[in-house]
Amino acid sequence: MYTSMKDSLEERRKRALRVRTVRRWVATGLVVLAVVALLVGLPWVVWKGPYVLDSKYIDTKEIGKGTGSAALVTGLRNALVACVAALGAGIALLYTARTYRLTRRGQVTDRFNKALERLGSDEIYVRIGGILVLEQIVQDAPEQATDAAHVLGHFIRRRAPRAAGAFRDERGKQAKSLPAKPDADVQTALTALTRRKSRVHVDPREALDLSGLHLVGARLESADLTDANLEWANLAKADLRMADLTDAILYQANLAKAYLYQANLTEAYLCEANLTDATLAEANLTGANLQESGTNLTHADLRMADLTGAVMWETNLTNTYLSEANLDGADLTKADLRTVVNLTREQLAAALTDDTTILPPEADEGDSDDGSWPYVRQDYLAWRASRAAAGAE
Repeated sequence: MYTSMKDSLEERRKRALRVRTVRRWVATGLVVLAVVALLVGLPWVVWKGPYVLDSKYIDTKEIGKGTGSAALVTGLRNALVACVAALGAGIALLYTARTYRLTRRGQVTDRFNKALERLGSDEIYVRIGGILVLEQIVQDAPEQATDAAHVLGHFIRRRAPRAAGAFRDERGKQAKSLPAKPDADVQTALTALTRRKSRVHVDPREALDLSGLHLVGARLESADLTDANLEWANLAKADLRMADLTDAILYQANLAKAYLYQANLTEAYLCEANLTDATLAEANLTGANLQESGTNLTHADLRMADLTGAVMWETNLTNTYLSEANLDGADLTKADLRTVVNLTREQLAAALTDDTTILPPEADEGDSDDGSWPYVRQDYLAWRASRAAAGAE
């Protein structure tokens, strides 16, 4: 289920660093070998090489008498000199390649500067063009990924409005009307900034900070939001399917009606987050922190979600759908489970509960004929109908 997220961002960064390190060592080794061959090997090969290579055809006593042995030695030396000349041409080619890289670096810098100019334009299509140029630069020159991420992060924080109730932005004012979805340039920047291939090359010290932003309706499917700071962000109705939110900070974030199908929220901090009507089917919430009564999972869809080791103290689980969810080691201290939908005895037995956990009234009524609790198992369509009646859909 989580094959596409199997490798963590940190592992991918280490792998990319190893590849770059190996390339540098290989290049350095080749240069050292070329220098040694030129300064040490060349004189020896020209002087002694013929006697080693064709020793059985050369009579050392006849070398100075104009015999065939002398001609053979001369011919071999000429051939060796030609080989050395070819080697010198190869070295010259390496220097040419180095010059090309320096020229290319200058071209990348020029493209980067032009992209920055476009980002400051008053025309939205020009700004989008600048963002696409930055993304292309990262693909062509991965070493520029950190600088591009830094610029795009500031661009988003500058252009996206602040979420209602969040602290003031850099401009010192709150937007009067908030859009139903991000502007096209902000959406393009979000896509470029959170693309998995680009995040691999970003310095881990370059934090992904989207805190306090109004990003309602954002399209972030398969986005890499590992370690992202999303506290107080408004991501209501956002498309976060298969997104990687490992270790993300979502304190008091608004994820109402967000689509988080198969999202990876391993050890994410979700205290007091609003997940009302959110779709978390098959999501990975292993070790996630969902404690506090302010964490709202009312009508949330957690079918087949993995809640192994999740902390759910006092979490609001009103009409939460937990069909086939994995609750192994989930801490349900002080949780109210009276209205949870499709909770089974096996799930509850695997979770951590105590005297403060409020169990469904059916828990003490014994098992029904099919082994499930009476009235606890509920048809999914009936649950969807009750959700719609509550105004969720």
